[in-house]
Amino acid sequence: MHDPNLPDNCTQAFIDARFEPEEPAWAARYVVQLAHRRDRLVAMRAELAATRFDGPYDNTDIVGYIDDEIETVSAAMADPLRRQAGFSV
Repeated sequence: MHDPNLPDNCTQAFIDARFEPEEPAWAARYVVQLAHRRDRLVAMRAELAATRFDGPYDNTDIVGYIDDEIETVSAAMADPLRRQAGFSV
């Protein structure tokens, strides 16, 4: 049965296989939280890309900012220990 706290197409077995035995237990939970954040950002990006904004910040600026956030979250998911420690990738 699918855990409602996990993103779509993600199982506990997938998470367990993703992490090395020496990684702390919090790393898996942290990556799941980041995956939820990334999914919310992707949904926001889709909505905002379909809307026309004029003014000091237009669509390009707003969508570009969200793209940067998605990239940052994805990088943190790829190396959660380093990102959690505050090091830049």
